[in-house]
Amino acid sequence: MKVCFVSLQRMVALGLILTITILPFPSAMAQGTAASDDGLPPLPLSPIERAQQNGTALPLSLTELTKLVLQNNLDIAIQDTNEEDRRLALQGSYGAYDPTLSASFSTGSSRTVSTSNYDTSLSSANTIRDTLNWSFNGSKAFMKTGGTLSATWSSDRTGTNSNMSAFNPSYGSSLRFQYRQSLWRNLRLDNTRNQIRLNNLNIEQNDIQFKQSVTNTIASVQQRYWDLVSAIRNYDIQRNAVKLGQINLRDQRRRLEVGTVAPIEVTTAEASVTSRELNLITAEDRILQTQNQLRQLVSSDRNSDIWKRVIVPTDLPDFREYKIDADTAVAIALQNRPEMETSRITVTRLDMQNQLSRENRKWGVDLNTSFTLSGSGGQNDSDRYKPNVIGGLPTIYKLLFTDPGTNWNVGLTINVPLKSRQLETQLAQQEISKRQELMRRRQQEQNIQVEVLNALQSLQSSHRQITAAEVARRVAEEQYEGELKRNEAGLSQNFRVLEVQQQLSDREYQELQALISYKQAVITLQRVMYNLLDASEFTIARGSSLNIPNLR
Repeated sequence: MKVCFVSLQRMVALGLILTITILPFPSAMAQGTAASDDGLPPLPLSPIERAQQNGTALPLSLTELTKLVLQNNLDIAIQDTNEEDRRLALQGSYGAYDPTLSASFSTGSSRTVSTSNYDTSLSSANTIRDTLNWSFNGSKAFMKTGGTLSATWSSDRTGTNSNMSAFNPSYGSSLRFQYRQSLWRNLRLDNTRNQIRLNNLNIEQNDIQFKQSVTNTIASVQQRYWDLVSAIRNYDIQRNAVKLGQINLRDQRRRLEVGTVAPIEVTTAEASVTSRELNLITAEDRILQTQNQLRQLVSSDRNSDIWKRVIVPTDLPDFREYKIDADTAVAIALQNRPEMETSRITVTRLDMQNQLSRENRKWGVDLNTSFTLSGSGGQNDSDRYKPNVIGGLPTIYKLLFTDPGTNWNVGLTINVPLKSRQLETQLAQQEISKRQELMRRRQQEQNIQVEVLNALQSLQSSHRQITAAEVARRVAEEQYEGELKRNEAGLSQNFRVLEVQQQLSDREYQELQALISYKQAVITLQRVMYNLLDASEFTIARGSSLNIPNLR
């Protein structure tokens, strides 16, 4: 009878071990209830199994989960809106070259005492002058040359009681064109055009930051995904350990009944079961916490349905070797890493500022030109005035374009900077900043090289750990089987069986962790090489801000 019980114990234990280590992961999780033997308390269901029973399970592969994060993650969405902000800033910097139009209107009256016989009024000793003025002005700056063209059309009406006025009321109108052009300093570059170039660089910089944010977020998602796989598998391992402990406790109680073991053996078995149940509770807590971390990365809304679902990983932690040599990995990283692109943009920005400073050291030679058409006239009955200057405002406007008065002017303004310590200081500081940035770039290259080599070393170590963990697990199985045989023959004690059981559970978990660590080491290496995601995934992330619900 003793042989029968022990043989049954060994067969059940080995069967459970094979169930955990051989059956595919999704099939194991799909069990509706945890298996139980006669005479043993039922084992609890895992959070995944409960979700599969109540319909809240959400099976997701790593690719599907990555897509969800790219579409809905708030960090990515915020970074996505930054691009729109940078493009609006660039668009606004072109505003200096938008045409402008302005208008002004004014009226006034003056009363002065006549002090000359030639300037007496018709009715009193005071001269009264009433004026009305209106004008329109338009201007346009040109980006290519930096010049500015402006046109002003002004008109006025003046009424007076003075005898000296030839027209009463009198009208005047003029159309004036002006063009100002820098011939040396700021001919090809000025503050406005330099700001446009800087805003273009800001867009490039934002694009780099966006890709970096996407890469880091998805790397985190993939790490958490495999953490969840590990947590779920660990729960199964811990539950199997509880099962083995329950079988051993049952057998020890039966042996105590027939008087083949001391009561202390039952107490030891009970303590072992309790300890393993505590480990099972800890394993469940780890599943729940990892679920929350993944939901936070996926969800853009705290009221989202994802918080009511349970993510069920469908990818298996199978071993797929990732091969790449160190020189290739370092070369890819130096080509793709955002730090290198950021350094390049920083040097370009310093060169732009230096170019603008050198431009401001030049002599200022400005060309100023103007051309004016004018017409004047008014109401007067004297025959000594031409008919075309006598009349109201329409007559003056007609005269402005048919027989106007003209006035033109061309001039140069030269500004010679004798000495500018401020500009010289700026140039010197810009040269120093550039040298510092180039040295920082060299330092960053070294840091990237070390980071890649460390990631490669971790990958190789993880590979070796898989082989060692597999051997250790196989040896633990053989030890456990041998210990059961020794116990069957009366050559071993119960505490030794429990000890070997725990060692087997530990070795199973270590093998699982080695596989997960290798997966995560590959992710880390791809992240430091900056080739974790492809172009299509970045395209998906570009529209993430459009998927966010309306904000209040």
